[in-house]
Amino acid sequence: MASRYDVIVVGAGPGGATCAALLAKWGLKALLVDKNSQVGGKAMTVSKRGFRFEYWPIAACPSTGTHFHDVLKTLGLEKEVDLIVPDPLGLMHYETPSGEIRTIVIPGAGRPIDPMDLFNVLGVTEAELPEVMRLFTDILGMSPQAQEQLDDVGLLEFLDRYQVPTSVRSMLTTLQSEGTLELPNDIASASEFIKVFTQNNTRGGGLYPSGGFGRLYEAMTESIRANGGDVILRTKVERIIVQNGRIRGLATDKGTFYAPVVVSNAGIQPTVLKLVGEEHFDKSYANYVRDLVPSLGFAGARYFLSRPVLKYPLYVYFSDNTVSTMEKHLKAEAGQMPEQIYVFMSTNSLYPGMAPAGKQMVYTGISCPADPKTKIEPWIDKVEAEVARLWPDVFKFVEHKEYYGPAQISRLSRDSVVPGTGGECIGLGQIAGQTGKLKPSPRAPIGGLFYVGADAGGSGFGNHMCVESGLNVAKMARNYWLTHPAAHKA
Repeated sequence: MASRYDVIVVGAGPGGATCAALLAKWGLKALLVDKNSQVGGKAMTVSKRGFRFEYWPIAACPSTGTHFHDVLKTLGLEKEVDLIVPDPLGLMHYETPSGEIRTIVIPGAGRPIDPMDLFNVLGVTEAELPEVMRLFTDILGMSPQAQEQLDDVGLLEFLDRYQVPTSVRSMLTTLQSEGTLELPNDIASASEFIKVFTQNNTRGGGLYPSGGFGRLYEAMTESIRANGGDVILRTKVERIIVQNGRIRGLATDKGTFYAPVVVSNAGIQPTVLKLVGEEHFDKSYANYVRDLVPSLGFAGARYFLSRPVLKYPLYVYFSDNTVSTMEKHLKAEAGQMPEQIYVFMSTNSLYPGMAPAGKQMVYTGISCPADPKTKIEPWIDKVEAEVARLWPDVFKFVEHKEYYGPAQISRLSRDSVVPGTGGECIGLGQIAGQTGKLKPSPRAPIGGLFYVGADAGGSGFGNHMCVESGLNVAKMARNYWLTHPAAHKA
């Protein structure tokens, strides 16, 4: 293995794997380094008990015309990974104030729910319909410029501009905000919500790569080697080397590697405050990075079942009392769990090769603090009680179960360098004031250093946001390498 490269990417999560694969394809000698034994980061796919699965529920939106398709085409990997769009995607359950549970099918294959069918389930009256239609029309027809004006506006503040029924607000906030952005709705960015909602309702959701999300990123890293680059796993990065205000490479437990460009998928806070060291940054920039807010964490369970229970990949439940706010989350942190919560069940066992014949693995979970020290038992107890009420058949056929939470997320992905962070479900929180034009730049104030992944360079939903970041940051890193030839010789 060489010790000198054109570019080194730290972290083989979705953003890092995408970025490194594209740079290698474009002719740069690339090295991808990761601490884990497999690539994929939080979207890693593992094999156990005859199943293949991600450690927690992973999905993608949109499902048509995506950056996944773009990157696979650029890398020549269209035949290596099939991007599956299920149809139908699942069932939505709404519990009315009287306790009736109404159900509607969530279509797949890029098709939205019929709005009138949805409004009937939500109990929208004829008198309420014009205002509801005004809200949906405004959201789905909003220009990117108008969306940008909402970068510092919270979702609930935006929805307050419309006099719509509580059921409609609850559906939008629980399924389309907390269920995708992993944030309380009063601080979630209205602009990010609108972007995800529009993509989901015009280009579909639920995309899943054949073989699992991990297989998608494994194919990308295989292409790095095919294009003359290197990938080293089980390698801990100890320090990103900076000399005279410019990047020089990495010090790791496997040796030192040199490059004029380093792209970090380790998270902006761990990168600045630990791997590089805040002494290399202006004090105001270090304080800005320290003050950034992560998404919520996630606690849940995997149930390995002796027989299939779920017919579709996704099942979601909400009521008029499931709208989350910061106040509710702080009370829950203090031990006062809410009476009702948004709940889902999901499975990847319906896809080919993901489960033994006649068996099924299902997930459930709940948003929780991102602190790896969080005691997850109260959160698990709450979500399991709701699962037992809503889908009792699940517990009849459990052969084995496993729990997970912020501590497991942090071990697999980013270090906790700021109190209360590390186990975030997504990464940097898509909160009002921290998205769009207000999101951190992927280019650090050190020559040759870039950030990739959920924290910078992309927008939207989960994996798709990270792959978009990988595509954008790869272009930026390549342009820097091409326009700074003196750095190559240092």
